[in-house]
Amino acid sequence: MDNKRLKISLLFFASVLFLFSGCSWQEYFVVSNESTSDITLEYEIESPENGFPIFESHPSVYQLDASGTINWNEKLAVADGNMLPQIIQLVLPPKSAIIIGNLSNDHYEKQDQYFINGRKFNLKNMKIVTKNKIIEISPENFDTYFKKKNGFIIFKTK
Repeated sequence: MDNKRLKISLLFFASVLFLFSGCSWQEYFVVSNESTSDITLEYEIESPENGFPIFESHPSVYQLDASGTINWNEKLAVADGNMLPQIIQLVLPPKSAIIIGNLSNDHYEKQDQYFINGRKFNLKNMKIVTKNKIIEISPENFDTYFKKKNGFIIFKTK
């Protein structure tokens, strides 16, 4: 009987280890400023009534390395120019990127897809002002501007 309990306990323990060692991944929503000039970024988000938002009211900004990829060790301090938590306004320095949202354990395909884990596409609108143009992004045209590449859903300015 004790041997049977030991086997059951070991099997249970192995099952728990397998469950918690499963793969986990992130997909990041990013605006990347690869240019040599500042860009202005403003976006508005909704707070979903239920579920979890994809887009964040407290984004993170990082320096880009020489190849144009995010240097996760070089976080930059950038101030939000708006006091309302649902409206984010900031100046994104040259050669930097801002993480405006993330999607955990799901793959982004399009803005109106069903997301697991109760995730909600909560972006209402976005405006990006570069040296040469103003780009207005809504949920309806989001996928025209943001492209999926290597775990990032990214909009690049050059």
